[in-house]
Amino acid sequence: MGVIAAVFLLKAIALAFWVTPLWDVPDESGHYGIVADLADGRGLPVPGKSVLPADVLADWTKGKIRGPYLNWVAQHPPLYHLLAAPILSAARLVTSEPPLLYRAPRLLSAVSGAAALLLFFAAFLETTADPLLSFAAAAGIGFVPMYSHLSSGTNHDILLALASGLAALGFARLAKSGSFADAMTMAAALALAGGVKLSAVVPAAALSLLAAANLKSRGLRRIGETVAIAAVSVSLALAWTARHWLLLGNTRVHPVSKEPFRLAGFLDYLRGEPVVDHTFKNFFGLIGWTGTGGGEVRWFQISGVFLAPYLLLALAAAAGAAVWAWRSGGARPMARAFFGAIAAAVFLYCFLGLFSGADGSELPKRVLYSLIAAVPFLALPAAAGRGPAEARILGGSHFVFLVFCAAYLVNSFEAYEIYGQMRATNGRYFFAVLPFVALAFPIAAAKNLVAGRSRDALLVAILAGLFVNETAFFLLRVIPFYRLGSVP
Repeated sequence: MGVIAAVFLLKAIALAFWVTPLWDVPDESGHYGIVADLADGRGLPVPGKSVLPADVLADWTKGKIRGPYLNWVAQHPPLYHLLAAPILSAARLVTSEPPLLYRAPRLLSAVSGAAALLLFFAAFLETTADPLLSFAAAAGIGFVPMYSHLSSGTNHDILLALASGLAALGFARLAKSGSFADAMTMAAALALAGGVKLSAVVPAAALSLLAAANLKSRGLRRIGETVAIAAVSVSLALAWTARHWLLLGNTRVHPVSKEPFRLAGFLDYLRGEPVVDHTFKNFFGLIGWTGTGGGEVRWFQISGVFLAPYLLLALAAAAGAAVWAWRSGGARPMARAFFGAIAAAVFLYCFLGLFSGADGSELPKRVLYSLIAAVPFLALPAAAGRGPAEARILGGSHFVFLVFCAAYLVNSFEAYEIYGQMRATNGRYFFAVLPFVALAFPIAAAKNLVAGRSRDALLVAILAGLFVNETAFFLLRVIPFYRLGSVP
């Protein structure tokens, strides 16, 4: 695993300095602007007041836009930028070339991407005690084009994934030990995640509930420990929100629709717009942003032969996770039957109605998206049961995924109501729960296979296929896109 992480680091650095154009990673110009402000001593960003540095604006837009230009990512917590600022300061001691300085903070993402793979491996190994399965799952994440792409740019999503990996490791240890110390390790990791991006509050809420179910303490002591876990988990996110309120007089750190939530409207939105399909494709590969377009959006989604391996693997993982969830539903047949009925109803509703009209209605995708929606309900008894720690970790990961999905879809619906069109379907948002997605689906599915040479050969073959697919995607689609400005 260490070798794979080192190779990934070299790949990410090569992409960062020689392949990925400046500003062609989502929101890179905004994130770099905050890093530069901190390195220059201008202090923490203030939403609605912080502006892009003049040199960044000129380079990003090729001189098309004159400042001042508000920095739209100033609402994000600054932990990523605080860690990246010393890298930029150190780079300034070595060179004065703007292109190199603009790329210097990308090193943090490259290192974070490699380190996160090691944490994912540790979390998976703690859960399964299966070195090869853990290796294949963690290394496989390193062959996801979007993970590599974000690791090559100045963007906070990879550092968020790293913090999520540490939280997953803490949760796995908590499920085995019931120890408050392990729970607080998880909480500290979630606090760090909240210092990177506010979306970490969602898994923090889900994992705090799971912590309450896994602590070995009882009575008032358990209640007190749960409150402490929850408080630490959201501490940095709440501190950033409090700062926002003190400076601006409100706690809204992103646009909020003024319309009341309507379930019927929400379901119509999912039925009529390709929300899930775009999210799925964007999770694996949404390449480009505004670098090759001189400040104008120019990007493309992974598709066709390059998307097919991820689609087939996801379909197998979702179906396998369903089998695992049914087999691991615990000793209470009534609970398993109840949640099984809910899962079946969700699957049929999604397959026959919700995902039958918009893009992504092709049979394999419709089966996949319906399974992804239904299987977490089937896994809930394992999450809340008294079975083996491994089952509680995998079932708990389904619960984390389910809660995050609900928050993600509601947020996307809010954006739709604000802007009048589908927005905020960035699959990279799920990097906030990336190791839990891996635990919930591919690792749970693999537990149906008998460990041995045949299974190990299959895992190695899948890993090799993912390596070949990602390499071909970058060589045949990504690099030509950067050079030509369009997909060949």
